[in-house]
Amino acid sequence: MTTGSTLLAGSQNSYSLRVGPIFSSLTVETEREWLSRCHTRNLYAGESLVDYEDLSKDVFLVQSGEVRAVLRFSVGKEAILGSFRRGDLMGELSAIDDLARSASLMAVSDAVVTVIPYTVFHDILRGSAGVSRALLQLLSRRIRATNERVSELSFLDTKHRLYNALLRLSRSRGDGGTERIISPPLVHAELAEHIGSSRETVSREMSRLIREQLIERTSRAIVLRNPVELSKRISKALEG
Repeated sequence: MTTGSTLLAGSQNSYSLRVGPIFSSLTVETEREWLSRCHTRNLYAGESLVDYEDLSKDVFLVQSGEVRAVLRFSVGKEAILGSFRRGDLMGELSAIDDLARSASLMAVSDAVVTVIPYTVFHDILRGSAGVSRALLQLLSRRIRATNERVSELSFLDTKHRLYNALLRLSRSRGDGGTERIISPPLVHAELAEHIGSSRETVSREMSRLIREQLIERTSRAIVLRNPVELSKRISKALEG
């Protein structure tokens, strides 16, 4: 596993546990106490944080950048399980069940994470009912999201899985309109990994959506010009 640069706990005063909603119930004093027992790790884009089946049990909180959970099946073949940004918690499953890592964690961009040692994580859970409740809610949301992905793979063909991924990965432009954006834009190979397809298939369908003026691709974003139509197509496919 690649080793990134690490900062001592005392030098991470600018970082916080409460940046993540799971720790929002902690008081300033309690947070400071727990944070003093953690440390910070800096990651470069493309650097591995943990590998699949690694036996480490630490938990990670993203302070900046983006980290991705992936499963690699063979050389050049992988499935994206999720992306994590500022405030997101990662690696909690191994800390809970004491089993090996179920996925690899890799930095998509330069990133900073707070490393919460296994023993510290369990001390926090024992000492804070609010954190324990938030953790249960987080796990519940992730189970629901997994159920949705399983349904998507079971009931939708490739192009409709692509429509669903575009909607899921996008956000509102925030200008009061209906358009949504994915920024920075994902390359076709990344979209293919999200939906379990090939880059060539995604490229063909993306080109068709551009011709139909349903999406637009710029150097800075994928713009969903008519997300309502994409939703309608998914609904029709499910009804059929």
